[in-house]
Amino acid sequence: MTTDTKPLFPRSLTPLLVLMLIITAAVSCNPTPTEESSGTSLDDLESVSPSGQVIVFWYPHTQGQEQVLLTLIDEFNTDNEWDITVIGEYAGATDDLYNKIRARIGSGALPGIVVAEQHQTAAYAVQDVLVALDPYVESERWGYTQEELDDFFPIALAAEALPQFEDRYGWPTCKSTEVLYYNEDWLAELGHTEPPKTWDEFEEMACAASDPEVSIYGYEFSIDASTFADMLSNRGGHMINEDATAYTFDSPEGLESLIFLQTLLIEGCATLKTERSGDRADFGAGKVLFTIDSSSNLPYYRSSVTEGAGFNWSISPLPTSLGAPKVQVHGPSLLIFKATQEKQLAAWLFLKWFAEPEQQARWARATNTFPIQVSTTDLLQDTFAENPQYEKAFSFLDCDVATEPGVTGYGECRDAIDEMLRAVANLEHPETWLASTVAACNGSLEEAAQQ
Repeated sequence: MTTDTKPLFPRSLTPLLVLMLIITAAVSCNPTPTEESSGTSLDDLESVSPSGQVIVFWYPHTQGQEQVLLTLIDEFNTDNEWDITVIGEYAGATDDLYNKIRARIGSGALPGIVVAEQHQTAAYAVQDVLVALDPYVESERWGYTQEELDDFFPIALAAEALPQFEDRYGWPTCKSTEVLYYNEDWLAELGHTEPPKTWDEFEEMACAASDPEVSIYGYEFSIDASTFADMLSNRGGHMINEDATAYTFDSPEGLESLIFLQTLLIEGCATLKTERSGDRADFGAGKVLFTIDSSSNLPYYRSSVTEGAGFNWSISPLPTSLGAPKVQVHGPSLLIFKATQEKQLAAWLFLKWFAEPEQQARWARATNTFPIQVSTTDLLQDTFAENPQYEKAFSFLDCDVATEPGVTGYGECRDAIDEMLRAVANLEHPETWLASTVAACNGSLEEAAQQ
C-alpha cells in the first residue's frame, strides 16, 4: 500500500534540475491569493508567456495509477516547448487532499494544480482561490477551436458547469458510471435472458434468487450516497433543485427508493454489505446475483469472478421507472489555483495536454475509467477487445446521463445520506429519516455558501 510519504521530486529529474528547483523554492507552491495573484481576461492572456514556469501538482493517486501519472508528467516536462516543469506530489487520499487544501487557504502555500471532485471545486470557488478557465478555453492562442470542443463528450464539459457559479473552474480528466453487475448464468437458471429493466423486475429476480438460510441473496446493498442518487434519478426524482438552492430528494421518488430498499431487506431478498469490498467478494463467489457499483471497479469484479465461482457475468444500467434508464456519471476535475498569469497559463497548458487523446487513452487504461473525448475511442480498440464489459459500460455514456450535485456542502450531505441509508437498512422509519436528512443537507448547503 502506498503511504502518504512521497518524494518531493520525481526520480527521473536530474540532480541539476533538482538543485535548480530547490534554489527556486519560492515557486514550488503558489502564494495564497493576494492582489498579486491574477484573474485573467481574454485580452491579457494572448501576450502572456509561460516559459520556464514550475508548477506543483497535488494528486490522490497511488500505486500503478501514480506511476503512469508520473510518467506522463515526465513526458510533458521533456517535450513541452515552453520549458515548463510540473512536479507531481502525492498529497493524500481524495478527502485528505481536500482537507489539506482547505487548511491552507488563507494561511499557507497552495499547489498550482489539484485533483478535486465537483463539490470540492465549489467549496474552493466560494473562497475565491480558483482560476476561471473559460478565458483559457476561448483563447485564440492557447485555447480550443470549436471543432476540438465538439470532440468532448457533452457530459464531460457539462459536469464542470457548477450551478452556483457562472464561471467554469474545473477541467475533466476521466469519467466512470454507476452500473448493475449481474450473474448471467444465475439469471439463465431463473429463466431470464436479460437483466432487469424495471424495479419490479429487479425485485422479482432478487427474491427468486434468495435463500437467506444459506446466505444466498439476490442483491447486496452497499451504503453509498451515489447508489441512492442513481436509484432516485431512475425513479424520476432529483437530488437538488434546478438553481441549486435546496435539496429535493425528500420527494415521493426518494421515499419510494428507501421503502424499496427496506422491503428487499425485510423480505430476505437483499443483504447489507458489512465488509470493505464484501459485495464484490460475494458476487465473485456466486453468493449474490446483483450488486451496484462503479464501472471503475470492473477489473476487480473480473478478478473476483475468475478467482471465485468462474461464471459468466455482465453489467447494465440500473433498472428504471422511466422510459429509458438514466446513468450516473462521475469523475474528478483538474483545478488551477490563482497565482501569477504566467503560472496560471503554464498550468493550463498542462491540463490541455493531459486532455489530448493519446494521454487520455493511457490514463483511461491506468484508472479503469472512460476518456473524455470521442476521438480517444480509436486508441482503445485493443482495450475494448480484451474487456467486453468495459466497452459495454463505455456505451452507457450514450444514455441519458445525470450527475450528483456539484455544490458547496455536498460532502457533508453525502455523509448524512449514508447515515440515513444505514438507519433505513436497520429498519428505522424511512419517512422520518428522509425529512431530517434533507434538512441537514440544506443546512450544510447554506452554511457552506456563507463561508
